[in-house]
Amino acid sequence: MLMENKQAYLNNELEKFDYMRRMAESHKILYEYANFINKGNILDICLKDGEVYFSLKGSGSQIKMVCIPYDVTSVPFNFLDFGSYDIEETRFLSKVVEDNFVVLDIGANLGWYTLNWLKSRNNVTVFSFEPLPEIYNRLVKNLELNGLNTKNAFNFGLSNVNEQVDFFFDTERCGASSMVNLRGTNDTINVRCSVKRIDDVFPKLGVKRLDFIKCDVEGAEKLVFAGGIETIKNFKPIIFSEMLRKWSRKFNYHPNDVISLLASIGYHCYVCKGDKLKEIKEITEETVETNFIFLNKNNHNTLKLNS
Repeated sequence: MLMENKQAYLNNELEKFDYMRRMAESHKILYEYANFINKGNILDICLKDGEVYFSLKGSGSQIKMVCIPYDVTSVPFNFLDFGSYDIEETRFLSKVVEDNFVVLDIGANLGWYTLNWLKSRNNVTVFSFEPLPEIYNRLVKNLELNGLNTKNAFNFGLSNVNEQVDFFFDTERCGASSMVNLRGTNDTINVRCSVKRIDDVFPKLGVKRLDFIKCDVEGAEKLVFAGGIETIKNFKPIIFSEMLRKWSRKFNYHPNDVISLLASIGYHCYVCKGDKLKEIKEITEETVETNFIFLNKNNHNTLKLNS
């Protein structure tokens, strides 16, 4: 509407005052947003060089972000719509990652968790993996906006093979992009991406420890863990993974297969219940939780959730 009005004025189709009146109606949205975000978790919104920059309240620090304009589920839009983004998950992940940890953020998307860890913890090392180029470019931009190094952000996904695969880039819900068309809609674009195995990637990262893995890969979780089973066995990191039955079904497995796979190397599966952990032997049709914590029985006797 703004450009249409301006063009009409430049074409002498609108008188000056009529043009100003129409434009003022559009400009009012700026004040609506100012009131809408007042005293909330969005600190400010900046319009500059054709981009929209958001400053958000993170885990004890300010997080600056850009997003993909057509992604209705992006972190900044979640803040606008609901006042926060995955608040319980953010709280848990901020607590469980400690100073000096080495972390794999698998399915980093725009980098919300990567940014929170890097800005709220001392000497934490986060390796972020995002296969889709358009999302990856925004991840890198967000790291730069926050004055953070981009060398540990990688434009490939993790799986059980090293190869080029077709991803279904979901142009309405970018976070639902996957190696299969999860939602079965026409809102997807096929994008050729690279995937690699953790067991082949990790030895080249130049670190001698691995403390935490966050895995959110829209149904391909079993593939990721199968491709990293030796690394996980050797370093025994805490694992946090999203697992949805409806998504794993698209990959022809059940989340219980992940529980069994990790159990074979000494892991137990849990869900959060407030500040407590409840062990889950298997996921049933009655299971409502979608985020699961895996702890090695010999290395993780306690987990600080209320510190």
